[in-house]
Amino acid sequence: MAGRKRSFDRDIALDKAMRLFWNNGFAATSVSNLTSELGINTPSLYAAFGNKEQLFKEVIAHYIAKHTEPCYRHITEPSDLPFVEKLRACFYELIQEFSDADTPLGCLLVKSVNESDSVAFPEEATAYIKQFGFKTLHMITTLIESEGVITESATAELQAKYLLSVLYGLSTQVRAGESRQVAESIMDYALNTLQANDAS
Repeated sequence: MAGRKRSFDRDIALDKAMRLFWNNGFAATSVSNLTSELGINTPSLYAAFGNKEQLFKEVIAHYIAKHTEPCYRHITEPSDLPFVEKLRACFYELIQEFSDADTPLGCLLVKSVNESDSVAFPEEATAYIKQFGFKTLHMITTLIESEGVITESATAELQAKYLLSVLYGLSTQVRAGESRQVAESIMDYALNTLQANDAS
């Protein structure tokens, strides 16, 4: 029972830390911000997570597992839907995550990439985000190539990069105040390029 309680408390701590980093960014979130939000002192923070950089990497993994990876089930799980509708379901759910009033707006990964060129930004977190980005690109490229009409891998990858560029841009727009409905309409417009290819 004690082990289960520690695990549950750690998840709560990660969720609170995630919201701080998501709101403020890595650089603007201080150790004192974290200890205050988590209700622990600095030695306890270091004992639990090592340091701020290691905590941030763990937060990124927590965010991906909780807010991003579940959306990609529309692509990875078997379904009779046309491939464009699988993509639409995936992207709509991600846009919903960006727009959720119960969490900070936008995407923590996109926000983090935008400050990753700073020398203070943790290299391990940058590598982790890039690794997930490559995984996502591969999933979408494979879907377009295997279930669409595009037979060239390079062309399918270019289409996937285009869709992801639109998605990442929408996360920034939503954070700036754009509505979920408008974001979905923009994604529909991007997906129409695939539907046009599918019909040709």
